[in-house]
Amino acid sequence: MKALFSLLALLLCNPAFAQTPTAIKPFQVDYHVTLVPSSDQAKVRIVLGEGAALVHQLSLRFDASRFSAMTGRGQFSKTASGAIWKPDGPGATLAYTVKISRYRDASSMDARMTADWAIFRGDSIVPRISARLSKGARARASLNFTLPANWRGLDTGYPRIGPSRFFVHNPHRHFDQPTGWMIAGNVGLRRDQLGLTHIAVAAPRGTQLDRMDALTFLNFVWPEVESAFGKTPPKILIVSAGNPMWRGGLSSPNSFFLHADRPLISENATSPLLHELTHVITGLHGNERSDWIAEGIAEFYSIEIPWRAGGMTAKRHDKVYADLTAWSREIKSLRSNRASGKITARAVLLLRDLDAQLRKKSAGKLDLDDLVQKLRALDQVSTAVFIQTAEGLAGGRLASLHSPLLAD
Repeated sequence: MKALFSLLALLLCNPAFAQTPTAIKPFQVDYHVTLVPSSDQAKVRIVLGEGAALVHQLSLRFDASRFSAMTGRGQFSKTASGAIWKPDGPGATLAYTVKISRYRDASSMDARMTADWAIFRGDSIVPRISARLSKGARARASLNFTLPANWRGLDTGYPRIGPSRFFVHNPHRHFDQPTGWMIAGNVGLRRDQLGLTHIAVAAPRGTQLDRMDALTFLNFVWPEVESAFGKTPPKILIVSAGNPMWRGGLSSPNSFFLHADRPLISENATSPLLHELTHVITGLHGNERSDWIAEGIAEFYSIEIPWRAGGMTAKRHDKVYADLTAWSREIKSLRSNRASGKITARAVLLLRDLDAQLRKKSAGKLDLDDLVQKLRALDQVSTAVFIQTAEGLAGGRLASLHSPLLAD
């Protein structure tokens, strides 16, 4: 086990994985999570190990109504929005208790713990941390769980390095902290290896979602997923549950939640499963009132991937776009911080036109897939950046991107 973790750490020191040419100085951080269903809480310890002297200060932001009993070895003080911790070397520990269950709105939850299982996100049980580190310092992080004696299932969106231990790595952060969906308890798990990606589908036992149906569907379309997006993540966890959990889909960097009542393919021939999968793989986020980009791309591929895989006829494919046209006819602008269903539908139509223009302008050598793969490196994408990137790829003006739909 130690050897495996050391190998993973060495990979981070490889120049191919480094974010800058600065020599990496590793330090150890371990997250220990004990789930306590009797109180609907988790007891969490963040422990610094070897190399802890590289960590000078951690500023934490959290909701005081959910986080309690927080203490830290070293200099620790609470602030109006969280706390500041200056650890005192190897073995320094920050400990606290956090409530698991959380309502997203008046009637639905985005985290829940029962006597038999728990579903939550890592970023909801670990405070947002801003770190002051020595130059070149980089975490080697693990996530460790202690479960009730009668709980058997456990998974996260991270690679497993032990029965209840996971390797946590985020290439965009120097102080890694767990994010994404997690599930534990009396749950059903189905796993498969699709290309370079390990897929896990998990839900509490008795949940309506058929895990094998989901895996079979993904096996069917996976070659088209790889063709569209290029490199796929090493692992993706799909979590599901019924009411009162959120009645839709919620994505994170390495995982997503899909309500058990949501079909693999909806009656309108779009796929909620592929919509959320696209969010996870592309990692795109629209800023500056450009949510249409991420939502439109996710919905576009929820149609196109099954079509390309032979999952619908040409007649059905045409009808999907005809229905989207009729439904979104009233939309005059795509610019919004949060795209509605109709805005998303209209964005799909614009993206279809853009795909056709890219193909025509490049004599079939380029399409929307090439643009999406280029955008993946940007993470946050505004409408202006989207247009600039697309026209830079095409080598000239693209008429669909100079529509009043995209005006400020």
